[in-house]
Amino acid sequence: MAQEAMPGALLGMNRKSNDQRETALMALVARYESAHQKKRPLFLAEEEFEELLIHYFGQHDYDQTLEVADLAISQHTYTPDFYKWKALIHKINLQEDDALATLEQLNIYAPNDEEVMMLRLEVFVHFEHQEEARAALDQLYNLVDEDEKLSLLAFFDGLLCMQETRFRESFEALSEAIRLDPYQEPAYDELLNAPELDAFRKDIGRMLQRQADRDPFNDLTWYYLGMWYDDGGDDLAALDAFANARSLNPDRSGYDLEFADKLFDLEMYEQALRGYTAYFESDDAEESYETCMRIGRSHQLLEDYAGAKKSYFRALELDPEMYDIYQYIAECCVAQEKWGVAAYNYGRAVELPNHTADCWLGLALCSSATNAPLEAEQAFLKAIEMEEEFSDAYVSYALFLVENGRELDAIKMLEDAAEQYTDDALAFGTVAILMLCNRRKQALVLLNEALGEYYEEREQLFNWHPELERDPDVLALLQLHKQ
Repeated sequence: MAQEAMPGALLGMNRKSNDQRETALMALVARYESAHQKKRPLFLAEEEFEELLIHYFGQHDYDQTLEVADLAISQHTYTPDFYKWKALIHKINLQEDDALATLEQLNIYAPNDEEVMMLRLEVFVHFEHQEEARAALDQLYNLVDEDEKLSLLAFFDGLLCMQETRFRESFEALSEAIRLDPYQEPAYDELLNAPELDAFRKDIGRMLQRQADRDPFNDLTWYYLGMWYDDGGDDLAALDAFANARSLNPDRSGYDLEFADKLFDLEMYEQALRGYTAYFESDDAEESYETCMRIGRSHQLLEDYAGAKKSYFRALELDPEMYDIYQYIAECCVAQEKWGVAAYNYGRAVELPNHTADCWLGLALCSSATNAPLEAEQAFLKAIEMEEEFSDAYVSYALFLVENGRELDAIKMLEDAAEQYTDDALAFGTVAILMLCNRRKQALVLLNEALGEYYEEREQLFNWHPELERDPDVLALLQLHKQ
């Protein structure tokens, strides 16, 4: 019994130890920030400075990281690690002269330090000092023999070859980096995302597949193979690869997100929602406008309008200037026959930048449904003004005019539109309007022409005028063109 209790006891001790470390770190941060704010001198041990540097760097607060590094150097002048931190931050901040100057200081205090030499290579490559980078690379190749370090050198070699426009050599070096260390993610990322290597896309795919065959338990390889398939439009293969990656490493939340996004792309909305749920169960999951919108669309297309609107409202909090949030909220309200609320949201959508003619059409239809004919007509005209060949807008506007006793205006507008362009939606919509206006002979002549050109899209006719599905003359024409 005592042995069975041991793991729980140890787990409790680990948690307590972690809590104590976190409490001590927060006390150190508070002490440093208080002294910094009050401009009081503060003397810290090297280990305390290291804790602060890791803390601020982890928060991506690079300016504060640099200030801590400078203070550490002022108190521990001969400790190379603090110069490494300073050079790294200058590189991240694109401060080339400062980065190179710090490297010169490092060369004094640690001239033969392998990490310093590696950092020097990284900075030279980053700022495209090609001759210096090549010399540093050659020097390191003579010193390093471990696969992981050789992989890193091959990675920098690949970047350097890319700068030298030796793209074949760049591809080969980055591939070698992955062979030496199959978990060296920057090499995967560069291979898939560098536009200079687009010409080697097929080679990259073959290399990733070989790597997956060689080590089928490497989640990173499967993930980037999935990205490669995704870039090529092979959604099902991408889905399988992402599924393999997430099963091999369930702790990496990004795999869940890619998997869920791909399910969404494949219109597998229930499974996508389960994938998004798994993603947000992770501690490092991040909400974004795009993810909230995809979750909302999944709920909407599954006719869960309450769930959809909840996600859309969250997206609105994250980015209130996106018109499509209001558009989709309005669509949910239309499905629920809440015409007034829908009109309000379409109205908000058309006030925002980059809105589309669909938003004006939605506003027009909802305004018509709420007995606001003046607002509806203005919105119809706006939709047509925004998109001159917007057939749904023309036909919807014509139907609105017919319902308001303006049949001649409706027919004249459709005839004018047909002089400018024609398509299946306009042709079948015009047939429906002519039938509604009791211009049967003219409608049947036009229907005969439309079926001759757009037979496969014939269902559009019945979307506009469902009763025509039982019309004997229409059915006869359909049978004629079917043969």
